[in-house]
Amino acid sequence: MTVPAWQNTVEALRCADPWFAVEWLPAGIVRIWEPHVNRLLRANMFLIAGADRILLVDAGMGIASLKNFIAPLVDRPLTLLLTHSHVDHVGSAAEFAGDILIHPSEAEIIKTSPDWSLSYQNESEERKKALQASGFDTNGALIAALPHASFDAAGWKIAPAEATGTIDEGDVIDLGDRRLTVLHLPGHTPGSVALFEEEKGILIGGDAIYDGLIIDTLPESDPKIYCKSMERLKTLDVDVVHGGHRESFGPAKLRLIVDTYLQSAGR
Repeated sequence: MTVPAWQNTVEALRCADPWFAVEWLPAGIVRIWEPHVNRLLRANMFLIAGADRILLVDAGMGIASLKNFIAPLVDRPLTLLLTHSHVDHVGSAAEFAGDILIHPSEAEIIKTSPDWSLSYQNESEERKKALQASGFDTNGALIAALPHASFDAAGWKIAPAEATGTIDEGDVIDLGDRRLTVLHLPGHTPGSVALFEEEKGILIGGDAIYDGLIIDTLPESDPKIYCKSMERLKTLDVDVVHGGHRESFGPAKLRLIVDTYLQSAGR
């Protein structure tokens, strides 16, 4: 059987240890990401420390063990909250079985193991065209290094996970000494959510808002609904946004991202 060219390329990559990168942010928040993953899928994960519980927001690609990596940072019960069901946000979810939250419209999706590979070759032409329409390159491998020497690139799969609870608009995540309100912000996906800690002016945006190309061309996306979510975001009294991708930003950049999106949509 012929080995795909991308697989030979991946198997020749160097090993990266550690696989994850970390940024310590103010207000007891830790940003975690995978620097050797393709820019499109290089999602942020956030640890938010409270007096009684730690909240982990999103779970990366599942290429290396997120649970093992964060173990030294976790000294109290932990809940995983998934902002939506895309592969770059749910990869390690199964490692946190027993305490996983997601919007009900996407809870069934994470129960299956999606047919992804570490290249775009197995993706449907429809999905590749949708990503290209948003400005992304869909050629080549999705990683630029290996997590360890024995990593099986061809055998990589996302393990199925099951939510233990669902979250929706207005729900409050209570960590003991801090409370984060769930905002349902559909558009990127039907069940996309963000978290707003009003007392501190902190927004954890997921893929509803981040400093990068906003993707609304996927089959599960809806630009008209996304506009409504963007308009809502503009009304929030936010001091800092920790988005689902790239670096954090302040209220001026939030307004710029929202206005640019709305203008491009003719709103």
